[in-house]
Amino acid sequence: MDQLEERIKKILTEELANISTAPATNHVDASNHGIFKTVDEAIAAAKASEDVLVDKPLAFREKIIDAIKDGFRPYIEKMANDIRDETGMGTVEAKIAKLNNALYNTPGTEILQPEAETGDGGLVMYEYAPFGVIGAVGPSTNPSETVIANGIAMIAGGNTVYFGAHPGAKNITRWTVEKLNEFVYEATGMTNVVVSIEEPSIESVQEMMQHPDIAMLSITGGPAVVHQAMISGKKTIGAGAGNPPAMVDATANIALAAHNIVDSASFDNNILCTAEKEVIVESSVKDELIADMQNEGAFLLSNPADADKIAKIAIGPKGDPDRKFVGKDATLILNAAGISYSGSPKLIIVETPLDHPLVTTEMLMPVLPIVSCPTFDRVLAAAVESEQGLHHTASIHSENLPNINKAAHRMNTSIFVVNGPTYAGTGVSSTGAHSGASALTIATPTGEGTTTAKSFTRRRRLNSPEAFSLRSWEA
Repeated sequence: MDQLEERIKKILTEELANISTAPATNHVDASNHGIFKTVDEAIAAAKASEDVLVDKPLAFREKIIDAIKDGFRPYIEKMANDIRDETGMGTVEAKIAKLNNALYNTPGTEILQPEAETGDGGLVMYEYAPFGVIGAVGPSTNPSETVIANGIAMIAGGNTVYFGAHPGAKNITRWTVEKLNEFVYEATGMTNVVVSIEEPSIESVQEMMQHPDIAMLSITGGPAVVHQAMISGKKTIGAGAGNPPAMVDATANIALAAHNIVDSASFDNNILCTAEKEVIVESSVKDELIADMQNEGAFLLSNPADADKIAKIAIGPKGDPDRKFVGKDATLILNAAGISYSGSPKLIIVETPLDHPLVTTEMLMPVLPIVSCPTFDRVLAAAVESEQGLHHTASIHSENLPNINKAAHRMNTSIFVVNGPTYAGTGVSSTGAHSGASALTIATPTGEGTTTAKSFTRRRRLNSPEAFSLRSWEA
């Protein structure tokens, strides 16, 4: 009998190991590493992989995620440089911070804890199940970061992903998808957990959105592409534009506020959608704030007419920021505007009225207008107006708790930061302190806010009226 039990144990152990690690049996040639010529081919491959992944246990998903984290670790600096070289935007240092955030600060399966209710009515259980193949679109401002963070979150939810690359970052996006699949295949035998195509285009994104095998959409981009996704008839998570105001009231620690604002608004040359795009300050502390911001490395345009020079070159005829200057260094923008300066300023600041184009436009470059108001109530009203109802991100620098509470309530943004840099709202930290989960897809138009693996799952309910309660039982 003992020998029989030992044999049974051995068989069960082997079977359980196979369940956790068995490779896909219906994948296509692994040599393509997730890159295909057509949208149809890519989605078909992702669908075949999803048909395998959906039956795997959570431990298998965790093995995939570990492979992604371990695999990219040696490549972070290379990726940061390659992103900077291809897109021409931002700084290498900021991209290293963002890549680390995406890799090591994105929650996996641990966030998908089930919920259970028990009692005289039996058992009710809720679990989070995958949608299937998710169609994602990412920006050129965070190409590899979005592939990695979305990949971890979506795979943790049990999905596979078609990723629509931005044409302005197609090479680094392709490289990231290929390496991700290489790491996953070596660790698990799975292929095509994230797929893309060789030549991304607007047309290929439109084709993907309408494809019958795409179960849901996760779109980061301008209002047009988000709107197109929302009318596709599919479940959509939409990450739209923002114009985040930073409020400073008379009670603030002005030196700290200046440090945080300059550090955050210059981070990656302001291409984060969460970055401070305008400062609204109470008049009594305006001069002190500006002086401290200069001490932190900001360059003040002392002639108000210079603000118009910047706006003239940096805002296009349609009212959008000119891509020639998006994410570029402050010195390049000053040179192009014909404005003299000294040193190497990392941020341009200038006093403007509330209705100035630099305030009303999401500039995505290290140019920060400053608007002063006589009272905190006027500061808050101006911040609400400048944020334009996008409900994206806002911040406040204050030691007055009622002011903080009132502003947080009134702004009604997906991210609200108190006495800190707004990049903290994305999970990035300059001090190493915990800033929460990474936030690469911030769904303001559709309301999910900062997304996690839970955002990419369906909440399913199971009822078992005859069981189960440990507290009581009546046959």
